[in-house]
Amino acid sequence: MERYPDGMTIVALSFQLRPGRPDDALAILEAQRSAIRQTAASAYSPAIIDEWAPVDIVTERVGNFQRWIERGEELIVVATESAGKVIGFGSIVPSNSELRAVYVDAAYGGQGVGRALLARLEVLARDAGLTELRMDASINAVRFYEANSYVSLEPGEHIMASGSRMSCVRMRKALNT
Repeated sequence: MERYPDGMTIVALSFQLRPGRPDDALAILEAQRSAIRQTAASAYSPAIIDEWAPVDIVTERVGNFQRWIERGEELIVVATESAGKVIGFGSIVPSNSELRAVYVDAAYGGQGVGRALLARLEVLARDAGLTELRMDASINAVRFYEANSYVSLEPGEHIMASGSRMSCVRMRKALNT
């Protein structure tokens, strides 16, 4: 807890990091939806936001995400607050040196959750023998990654399931071992 000169007290957020599990699927998707709908909305069209983070998270999407977690092709880390609620997650795909995601529920943004998730993922990447991580960052997240030593390489695009094109920035970071 910190006390500022004006007498206000700020309580630091307490959270833990742990491996993601299939039963976290809905909570992960809810945290992702919050992050996208509240922090990426200024950078993308409503149509892109609606496809990327639908308002309604349907049962089929949760089931698909559970199976994706079970396959284990990605290493997933979740952040949970003291009561156990998932407030963020991140993942890497070691087979192609890819940082796939870091999302934090908007209500918990700016409190170090994203930095902690990213740092843990980088440790896992080093442990897997990777010397770098590459990613396609959403436009709104570029400053976050640059603040964490990622370098912007070039503009890119994600092709959404609908065929819509979503702008991104290709980035990379050398992992010092």
